[in-house]
Amino acid sequence: MTTPSPTRPHPDPDGRKGAIEGDRPDDEQQFNPHGDGVDDEGMPDDPIATAEDAIGANEDGTEG
Repeated sequence: MTTPSPTRPHPDPDGRKGAIEGDRPDDEQQFNPHGDGVDDEGMPDDPIATAEDAIGANEDGTEG
């Protein structure tokens, strides 16, 4: 009788999804590379992002 060799587990494709935790400089960090998107008066200051939001709202029927 032969003993089957153990199979290696497949890497989890979703292993890097979800919350990223860590506060060391070498940990992966979450941030918005485009800035906060508002000017000093609190109004949107990124016309491309504003247009993308409007397009998305029109597509899914939500307010934008």
